[in-house]
Amino acid sequence: MTPTLARMFPSIRSAGDLLRACGPAIVLVLVFAAVIWIAPGILKWRAINALLFDAAPLLILVIGSTLPVLLGCIDLSAAAMASFSAVVVALLVPEFGSAAVPMVLVGAAGIGAAQGWLIGRLQIPSFVMTLGTLGLFSGLALYLSNASTVGLSPGVAPLDFLGGRTHGVPNAFLAVVAVWAFLSLLLRFTRVGRDIYAFGASELAAYMSGVRRDLIRSCAFAISSVCAALGGMMLLSQTLYSAPTMASNLLLPALVGVVAGGTAISGGVGGLSASLIGGLTAVMVRVGATIAGLPGAAQDVAFGIIILVAVAVTTDRTKIGIVK
Repeated sequence: MTPTLARMFPSIRSAGDLLRACGPAIVLVLVFAAVIWIAPGILKWRAINALLFDAAPLLILVIGSTLPVLLGCIDLSAAAMASFSAVVVALLVPEFGSAAVPMVLVGAAGIGAAQGWLIGRLQIPSFVMTLGTLGLFSGLALYLSNASTVGLSPGVAPLDFLGGRTHGVPNAFLAVVAVWAFLSLLLRFTRVGRDIYAFGASELAAYMSGVRRDLIRSCAFAISSVCAALGGMMLLSQTLYSAPTMASNLLLPALVGVVAGGTAISGGVGGLSASLIGGLTAVMVRVGATIAGLPGAAQDVAFGIIILVAVAVTTDRTKIGIVK
């Protein structure tokens, strides 16, 4: 590595570090090239536009799920929260109209914050807590909808916006970019962002330095839940009906997006830009498998392998004393 590059990127000290930093982008380019080889028509603007519209719910889930992972935690309830939020909005719209959307987003923030607070207070691993709430949200969505779809008529302003386009670009994708930009600035320039990275790098050291662990954990899980609820709104705007399991197939791709982007499952390493690259990789894998005519089970196998490899590569083993 040349001295100039060493000064520009102080965290990259070897060719291995450089390869690890550029790996997610290289994988995205290779997967994209493979999809183009299978279906050259995907380069047309109409196809790209449709791809961005379809990918927006998954990308917003990837962005939201990144924050708990940066803490060294995980949010398994994100996809269930998306389905639950879509069902609740569809049920509330006849009574409250467009106000149902911000009401559900605020409610999602409160539920996510409560999850983060309970994880710390009750000393329950995030895996167990969010696995429990995954079942809770799924069950409530089934109960409230009577296990059936709930239709929605046009005229709900926030959903009409998410389902529309601005200068030919899907508004849902523009919303993803806006959320990514806002949260990137939050992580880069605010104390909350610095505390999230410090918490993920070493929770005990962060606590001894004055970081309020319950507050930071609550903030991260609240943002994750709001992003999940927003993903549910995007799905609702695309289909104009809600179903209790409409986002359940997004959980595995969302986790793939986070870890494939290079965000370490052990916390403290990674970021939203890397997750966005990982999310796009997950989207292209789905698209490529669909175009190639592979069954859904094959996609799950591919996603499972990607998660295992990515976690094995990005885990900081200096933090692990015992593997159970």
